[in-house]
Amino acid sequence: MATVRKFSKEILKHLDQKYPESAFKPTFVDGRWRRGRFSGRRQAELRKACLVNQVDSASIGLPPLAPRSSNFQKKPPKGHKQQRTYAEKQAAIQKNLDDMPNKIKKWKDDLAKEKHKLTPTLPF
Repeated sequence: MATVRKFSKEILKHLDQKYPESAFKPTFVDGRWRRGRFSGRRQAELRKACLVNQVDSASIGLPPLAPRSSNFQKKPPKGHKQQRTYAEKQAAIQKNLDDMPNKIKKWKDDLAKEKHKLTPTLPF
């Protein structure tokens, strides 16, 4: 800690007493949950006061800190949908462009058939 910490007298008086575990963690009593006497923020203040005053935090009943786990799974960035589907979209466009002469030929043939249907069979 780089700065000098000043703790209130209320926090410092707790360093002399021993508290049960139920003072720091919620407990289930008579079918209901009861909150601990010290909130997480107060527990952090007590821990810091213990460090500054060279008091063992376990001596006042503070539970040990849970070790931080660093085994979380790193996911690749999701990105925008437009960026994710860009390659597939370009492949589909290229496939359609390659097939375009056949589509145009088919369209013209269908158009000619429709035009031929509309022409009258009678010579006059």
